[in-house]
Amino acid sequence: MRRVLIVAMALILMMGNVSYGLDLGGAVSYLEKQKVDHWGILALHAYGRDLKGKSLEKVNSDMTTDYESYILGALALGQDADAVAKKVAGAQRKSGKFADAIDGTGEDNVGAHVWGIISLYTAGYDSYNRDRALKWLKDNQNADGGFAIFTGDKNSDLDMTAMALVAYSALGLDSKSDEVKKAVDYLEKNLGKRESCEAYAWYILARKKLGLDINKTLYNKLLEYRLKDGSFKHLKSINKTNYMATWHGVLALADYQNEASIFDRLRKGKTSSDQKPAVTPIRK
Repeated sequence: MRRVLIVAMALILMMGNVSYGLDLGGAVSYLEKQKVDHWGILALHAYGRDLKGKSLEKVNSDMTTDYESYILGALALGQDADAVAKKVAGAQRKSGKFADAIDGTGEDNVGAHVWGIISLYTAGYDSYNRDRALKWLKDNQNADGGFAIFTGDKNSDLDMTAMALVAYSALGLDSKSDEVKKAVDYLEKNLGKRESCEAYAWYILARKKLGLDINKTLYNKLLEYRLKDGSFKHLKSINKTNYMATWHGVLALADYQNEASIFDRLRKGKTSSDQKPAVTPIRK
């Protein structure tokens, strides 16, 4: 009897570590038929798709976020993103924030800062003032634990909060830090109130980056946005395929099935010799 109980417990533990199987073929096929941008390329790479024939146009924009997303797409294609990473690092302001514009101006867009941190981490480019970047992020976390889209806004956003968790992890914070706990608590309390495919996807991506468990309930919540052909919709009430929702779904579920963050996997593709020793000057 004791032996039976031991075997049963072992099976339970084993099953707790098994990923819930899912065929993402339909969603991937949909993405492959689209004119994919940086994010679509990143999602296809995360899934393990051959990206032969895919390419990125050079960034022709003033917005820092366009350069940051380009870095992720370029890395997914196996391209050298150092020159663009240097540009992004050079847009860091004296406050520690990555500026809204690549010329170093603008303090309003929280996403520009969050993705500056994530993109440079993924590129293995640590030549910026990480301490100031972390301080700015902490200073702009709302009292409810969430993050808003724009600085000074007290209305926290689900997607931005989950993205900020990825940035916190990239800067060395773990699930035991107070800031991370507060952000996770905000998401746990609010995800069911303002649902979207993207919000659940980012929460899965954030938890995977932090090394936190992803339970079946969260996994199934994301699948509620999956259509019959395998693609994803933005909202439950709209039964129409959405490109953005689909790459979000593929990216999150690929992370889940790979049991590793795409940002960590791409960073590990950089050798130690690629790390930049000098600190890039900070914009005033």
